[in-house]
Amino acid sequence: MTLDEQRWQKKLARKRKGQSGKRPLPTRSGANSAASAAQRPIHASVVAKSLFEKGIGMAAVARALPNGDVALAAFLVDVYCLGVKDAFYRVVSPDQFAEFVHRFDFEDIHPSCLRKLVEGVVAYARDLGFAPHPDYTGAAALFGTTEATACPVRYTYGKEGKPLYVSGPDDTPAQSQRILEALTRRLGPKGFHFVTAVDTPEVISAQEASEPVTLYSYEITEEPMPDAAFDRLPAEVQERINGLYEKVLKPRPRQALADVKELIEQYPEIAQLHNYLYAAYFNMGEHAEAARVMQDTVHRFPDYLFGRIAWAEECLKRGEAAKIAEIFAGKFDLKLLYPDRVRFHISEVLGFHSIVARYFHAQGDRDQAQRSYDLMCQVAPKHPSTQLVRRILHPSRLASWLRDKLRRNPSA
Repeated sequence: MTLDEQRWQKKLARKRKGQSGKRPLPTRSGANSAASAAQRPIHASVVAKSLFEKGIGMAAVARALPNGDVALAAFLVDVYCLGVKDAFYRVVSPDQFAEFVHRFDFEDIHPSCLRKLVEGVVAYARDLGFAPHPDYTGAAALFGTTEATACPVRYTYGKEGKPLYVSGPDDTPAQSQRILEALTRRLGPKGFHFVTAVDTPEVISAQEASEPVTLYSYEITEEPMPDAAFDRLPAEVQERINGLYEKVLKPRPRQALADVKELIEQYPEIAQLHNYLYAAYFNMGEHAEAARVMQDTVHRFPDYLFGRIAWAEECLKRGEAAKIAEIFAGKFDLKLLYPDRVRFHISEVLGFHSIVARYFHAQGDRDQAQRSYDLMCQVAPKHPSTQLVRRILHPSRLASWLRDKLRRNPSA
């Protein structure tokens, strides 16, 4: 949704609730209900040009009244997931209608197709468990006898064959969590996509003040991420590398270490193998060698996110949290760090924000730490990384007492 659309919706909401200090948006002809106005000629039928590219936008139908006023029904339509998120019916002056149209990048649409589109997305969302906005039924009465079946266009909802939930700037973590839980119950954890929107300041350096808060969005997926170097490998080599994951997590991954070294000699350009080498040494207790491998990995593959995460993890363990700002170039949002990427794997998101939350906690910035924790709760509230951050940010009374005791008496 564009900034103008957000402002228009908020303006209308204030006016409907009488919170703006001005007269509410007038219904100029009180006798003209949507049902009675539905008998009047169509004045306009419009929809946002980029509706199916952006996934959300305005759609509206208007009818001309005898006195020159305009009966207007407008819908904020989410064609990817939630259906009609907002709706209203008003009788407005020609100037007010012109102002409304001017605010959005509309294109004309046949009234039958507009009705088919709106009713179709409502049905799609209902099937997912989401009802339309309470004012939808009243506004939709303005369609009157317009026949949706007369429209030859076939509309497809969702994104790439699945619902895509976009967590908007006004959605609280609790609201987002309820929606994600509803989608999971209906479709399973891999039956939908979602995009998260996080408010984070771009931190230029550890010493400098933050920039103003900016909104950044990206998609989070559990599906394998494309890797050009890895994808060029023979299928049997890919399978062998994927099989190393569980082995390097074992307390004594000696055999895995030998396999990783052999594969690195053959395929030194695969960053994943260097990360496995680090993990193998670390789990064997050879922390100095693990640190050397980790630093070499970051040097070889400066854009490899897991390498940066491992380095930052090492700094946290050493009590050198201040170095983390340098590791991430002072950018504590994935979209800032990787502006050309629109999709991240869930493990990347959890690993990154686990570091960010603990970094800001160590710096004494509880608000920023909480933002990362809230995002992790939206993505995977029961994941070990999320639970770790929860224990740090919101420790139990016993844990708080023990921590305070140790601070006052380190030898205890």
